[in-house]
Amino acid sequence: LTVQTIVYPSVAYGNPGSIMAVKTRNTPLFVLAAALLALVLILAAQPASAVMVSNLYQATVPVAGESEEHLLEGYRQGLAQVLTRVSGDRSVASHEEMTAVFANVADLVEGRQLQTNDDGEQLLTLQFSRSLVNRALAGAGARVWGSNRPLTLSWVAVQEGGDRGLLVETGESSDQGWSALLLSTAEARGIPLQLPPADRAGDRRLLSEVWGQFMDQVAKASAGLEHDLLAVVRISRHQQGWRASWLYEGAGIEQARSVTAPSPEVLIKEMVDNWASDLAGRYGVSGRGVDTGPRVQLRVDGIDSPSSYASARSALSQLNPVTSVGAVSVAPNHIVFEVEYRGELSQLQQNIALEPRFRPSGGPRNDQAEDDFHNVQQTLFYRWQPAGVIPPGNEGR
Repeated sequence: LTVQTIVYPSVAYGNPGSIMAVKTRNTPLFVLAAALLALVLILAAQPASAVMVSNLYQATVPVAGESEEHLLEGYRQGLAQVLTRVSGDRSVASHEEMTAVFANVADLVEGRQLQTNDDGEQLLTLQFSRSLVNRALAGAGARVWGSNRPLTLSWVAVQEGGDRGLLVETGESSDQGWSALLLSTAEARGIPLQLPPADRAGDRRLLSEVWGQFMDQVAKASAGLEHDLLAVVRISRHQQGWRASWLYEGAGIEQARSVTAPSPEVLIKEMVDNWASDLAGRYGVSGRGVDTGPRVQLRVDGIDSPSSYASARSALSQLNPVTSVGAVSVAPNHIVFEVEYRGELSQLQQNIALEPRFRPSGGPRNDQAEDDFHNVQQTLFYRWQPAGVIPPGNEGR
């Protein structure tokens, strides 16, 4: 082995221009590959295939005018939205520790834009500081749920009067308002959500299976549709209001709950709040660990080119708990990354599991729950599986 010293561009939360010693095989191919890595990271880094929510720290709120008083009220409303979306906790804005944060809310605003819509309503769009919002959540002991979030496929049957229908992407008739309400509420909470395609609307058998909440049959109907979680929901009239009952499963989540509410808006909000709370509880990390965290090594097999290296590193760097990623050794068919993360090791593993290109390789330590986060020798084992490649043994499935 020889040691090549390479200057890598900074990664998320890393140090600009950090120099790292990388062990490589002394072959022309890998010497050339190592020389190209920096350029590849800049020009050819590919996004992770998991859903990335880009507007977590942005909010748009109506304001009554352009005075400082009106703008400050808009700042407070916008910050409350952002805190809820990032933490997954709808009550976080009312925590006592947030009093001082809201008193100095203007300090968290990085940018603003005031516009008037076609109805004459003034809308204030705000961009809040990611680091200051995370710091505020840390001070309140709240969690931080990052932008890498699982996708929910929602099968929703609505019955009103004698009519029963399935919500789909397009082509709804009387149920179109429910679809828009569900999608907008999920977006407000930062939950990636999609409805089944329009061609499923006329499937009466499928509608009955959704209404009966037969999860196995609905899971079969979901084959070929992108999703990490399935929501099977039944909505009907209840006394003077509405009732929703649902099963919500996948990505480590199992919910079987129901709520009643006086209006569709409150009903959907209560349901989505339940989803967001459990998701943030599983995938969020402690806000108190947002600045630094423990380290772990990831040996990733199947890395055999500069482009696959760049894609794997980019995918790791976009995971919520990850604060920095660096390569510590390179071999012809694998790379060992050192990953600094926040929170618990199990949360890092759960977030990696959302990225389908990382597949556990059966290494001896992946299933061990260890609490010694500062052991730099700790190693997790994965295989890089590019999109479109069928894993060995799955060809006939």
